[in-house]
Amino acid sequence: EALLSTIQSSGQQPRTLLLIDDDQEVLQLFTRMIASSEHDYRILQATDGERGLDLMRDRRPDLVLLDLVMPGMDGRRVLEEKARDKAIRDIPVVVVSSRDPAGDYVVSDRLTVASGGRFSAQSLLACIQAVSGILSQGAVEAP
Repeated sequence: EALLSTIQSSGQQPRTLLLIDDDQEVLQLFTRMIASSEHDYRILQATDGERGLDLMRDRRPDLVLLDLVMPGMDGRRVLEEKARDKAIRDIPVVVVSSRDPAGDYVVSDRLTVASGGRFSAQSLLACIQAVSGILSQGAVEAP
């Protein structure tokens, strides 16, 4: 809902969206989310910054959803190149990234815990206790 709301509040009625992210699963997820809306968006995809800039120049999307952390040309460089190009500099961009430009995770009001394998009941309980301990320490230390 937040993604679709952001797209709608971009200042215009976008028809063509360009998604730029190096993670194919993220591209698929965003495409499904956007396609499920009541609007008939045309969705373009790029898996790297250079291809994203090429699509901006060739296809002139109405709005770009951009990941900041990508190998090769990252999102920050895409924004710099876009700003230097008079033909595409006015295309609005929404940054959609779980990491900031330094590569650190963006602080959020949500917590995700992932495991390379299955969680046993014992390992799940240990994980919950560890996270609860860390979170409770942060709450006590915060002013």
